[in-house]
Amino acid sequence: MIAGILLIWVSMWRKTASVPPKEFYDDQLDDYNALLRYITELADHKMGYPVSLLTYLGVVNNKELGIQSGSLANVLLNNVGDPFKDSETSRMEVKRHERKLLAMLEKFYGMPEHSVRGYVTTGGTEGNFAGLWWSKRFMINMALQALVQKDDEIKQLIREEQALLAGLAKIPKDDYKNRTGQLTRIMDNRDAVTKENALVQQLLIPTVFFTKDHTHYSIPKISEILRLNVRPILSNPDGSMNLDNFKKELILHLGAHPLSSVIVIANVGTTITGAIDNVPGIKKILDASVPKPTYTIHLDGALTGFVLPILKPFGEVENYFEAIGVNTFAFSAHKYPGLSQPCGVILARQSFFEKAFEKTERSIEYVGNILDVTITGSRSGLNVLMFYNALRAFELDRGNKKLTGMVNDNLKIATYLHNELVKLYGADKVSYPYHFNVIFPRPSMDIAKKYQLMITGERATICVLTNITRELVDQFINELKLEKEKAMSTVQTEFTIRTLTKDYMDSALQLFVKSFCDSEPITKHLKMTYKDYEPFAKDVLEKATREGMSVVAIDRKNEVIACAIAEDIVNPFVPNMTSYPKMKPIFALLNELDKPFMTGKQFVKGKIAHVWIAVVSQDYRGKGLSTAIDMACGELAVRKGFDFAYAEFTNDVSEKITHHYDVYKLCHSIKYEDFALENREIPFKGVKGGAAAYIIGLRPGVQLDALKKCYQASRVH
Repeated sequence: MIAGILLIWVSMWRKTASVPPKEFYDDQLDDYNALLRYITELADHKMGYPVSLLTYLGVVNNKELGIQSGSLANVLLNNVGDPFKDSETSRMEVKRHERKLLAMLEKFYGMPEHSVRGYVTTGGTEGNFAGLWWSKRFMINMALQALVQKDDEIKQLIREEQALLAGLAKIPKDDYKNRTGQLTRIMDNRDAVTKENALVQQLLIPTVFFTKDHTHYSIPKISEILRLNVRPILSNPDGSMNLDNFKKELILHLGAHPLSSVIVIANVGTTITGAIDNVPGIKKILDASVPKPTYTIHLDGALTGFVLPILKPFGEVENYFEAIGVNTFAFSAHKYPGLSQPCGVILARQSFFEKAFEKTERSIEYVGNILDVTITGSRSGLNVLMFYNALRAFELDRGNKKLTGMVNDNLKIATYLHNELVKLYGADKVSYPYHFNVIFPRPSMDIAKKYQLMITGERATICVLTNITRELVDQFINELKLEKEKAMSTVQTEFTIRTLTKDYMDSALQLFVKSFCDSEPITKHLKMTYKDYEPFAKDVLEKATREGMSVVAIDRKNEVIACAIAEDIVNPFVPNMTSYPKMKPIFALLNELDKPFMTGKQFVKGKIAHVWIAVVSQDYRGKGLSTAIDMACGELAVRKGFDFAYAEFTNDVSEKITHHYDVYKLCHSIKYEDFALENREIPFKGVKGGAAAYIIGLRPGVQLDALKKCYQASRVH
């Protein structure tokens, strides 16, 4: 019934709809009411393209989302493909606004009029994707003549091989000397074909150079999709590219691959430190080492790229593309200026773009013969309007005075935040390497979540943009002070964390035995005495001191007050059960707990640390020492090259350490009362709580996907 009424209503509405609209002209771009009328009339007559316009019709009501019916946000605006070509029949687009937006940016970055191509993207990743895709096409087209020549040479070698094979067939089989000579010529010919094919691969597959651990995570992913070679470069302490290492790696690469084209990813505002690469320095090294047609620079302006002409990191520059040698440039508009929807822009030099697409057949007929140079094809016209509207709000078409004022306000607040944090932590623990990013010691997870801080290891980062006021900074600093005062009032001792060595063996052994026998629920339940437990503790500590992966906390008297034991998961502790038979139920529990993660894997040495014992003196519990000792153990593992930790926890208090890491996953958990031995005996009956095992990402930036590189599946016999 409702569907029938809806159809009748839509039918009546169609009959009263006005005639198709007149064209929407460039001088009306800023009149959004006129644009709405224009789009509305187009929507009233849309028949050909497969979109239902359900929100426009009211079938789906977006009012609950704050989107009003009869608004530009409630009707489809679809910019398909290249913004420099209007669709002939798919006309519900705002490409004129997109072109005007690009023209404003073109002028802002000092480019000559009509010398830039590009489009509005979904964000930094798509911008980087388009930049690398266009760069690969450009390089291949630049190498086209060489590729044709190599193809001719390979074809000639193949013809020669066919002739040699025909000649071999004519040589008598008992004429060993001549047959050997002919076979040698055939093998030499095949070697020549292999070498020529390798040179073709060099011409077809560019190599991407980027700063390890600081370049945006999308670059390796995109390079994999586009089948590009990658060559990570070491960073300076501030996160910028180390040019000495870049020069060395570039020379080594070109020595082995002389025909390889080069794409360098230069950063202007990395996410964590805000690092800005020395792009003129990169260009200078490239000019001295690589022929110009065979290299290009892609500028990832993620954070500060938008305000590059205001920050002036390279001094007074008139034309940023020309002056610093950049051909493609991407930044995220939801970062700066800070739009409400993820989006960004990719820009390229006109000459570069035309070369990249000079031999393409990507023109799409059914949307009006539009060249699709974009990654997504269909793109949000609403994002274009919001971006365009933001540039108008900054009066960017008239100059950058207003935007400069906003940037200067951000920098003042960032300086204020830095100074307040220095008062709290000391200058040696607070870093303000670049314009917007302030880095300081990691606070509690509660504060990190409340203020949505960026956490990497033991450091936190605040990015000071327009939403951050002096009042918000004061509120944040006050909470940090309260947290610090609370910590000071509970921790009544000073301690030093050191690697476990033989010097601390006796003190650690006493702590180990006393703590587990007096306080650990399952050990107490088994009525474990000091004498029962000491042989096990001694075996564990002797192995730990040999391997150097464990840590202790010592007080002023040089006594061990906390200890964390770790080992390479490849070389686990093997208990001597005849020496401590009462431990059998505990090891049976741990074996059962470990099965889901351990079974069927051959682990790679030096990748996963097994953190399996942590103990804190009873006098210092509840004062943060448990977290400190576990985190220190993890940091030591990272310094030794480990990416992950596998950890078992026997109580929920120590288990909370997992929340101090960005990446962690529960592998298995067992309630003590549910655990049964093979003979069905329940050894921990009546003991509350349970044990849990986690895999934890130790190295900053590591993701769980990297686990697959840490082991191989065991062969089944």
